[in-house]
Amino acid sequence: MSAWSSRERSPKRSSGRGRPPTIDREAVLETAIQLLDAEGVEALTMRRLASELGVSAMAPYRHVGSKDELLMVVVDRLAARLVYPSRPGDPKGAMLVLWSTIYDSLAEHSWVPEVLARRRMMAPSVLGAVEEIHAALADAGLSIEATVRAYRLMWNFTLGSLLVRAGASSEGPSQQRDLRGAPDPERYPTLAAAAAAWTAAHDPDTYREDLGALIDALLADACHS
Repeated sequence: MSAWSSRERSPKRSSGRGRPPTIDREAVLETAIQLLDAEGVEALTMRRLASELGVSAMAPYRHVGSKDELLMVVVDRLAARLVYPSRPGDPKGAMLVLWSTIYDSLAEHSWVPEVLARRRMMAPSVLGAVEEIHAALADAGLSIEATVRAYRLMWNFTLGSLLVRAGASSEGPSQQRDLRGAPDPERYPTLAAAAAAWTAAHDPDTYREDLGALIDALLADACHS
């Protein structure tokens, strides 16, 4: 089941004769999400949004001041819909549940990682999960400074994994796959020996396994510091 609560697609509003159609903030935000999910960030303009709603080009500005503001609001709207499963009592288990929920949810909206990476946004509605991750790291014995560093590493790993996943899902040849899959064994003997492992590693989503290894390393480092 999706961690985002489902929403039905809103029908495009009629622009028939009579009084100009009116829209509310709910319609603006939900239509923006639908457009972003279908066509991505570049397709979203205030004029295009107005066209999808069947209203004048200026009508959406009564509810949001700009495209950047709209993106910030819809990202937070999606974050507010996150449903986190119950967490185990140990720090690693709790962090795996929290990060995996965030990862799975962001993967359903492939444009969100791009927005977060390019615009350095943060959804206020996710602060509860961020607090819980920080608390889990502190409970594991990390200092405040080490907690911040560990969180940043896990966030960058999660965001990077999502961006790579989005790129891998696009059509077309993969230069990385071609180069790693058949390197010259005389020039690159170690890469050639790893070619089969690289080929096998391209398709499966190993985020949870890799995240677990990262958390183990971070917690082990705390134990030895």
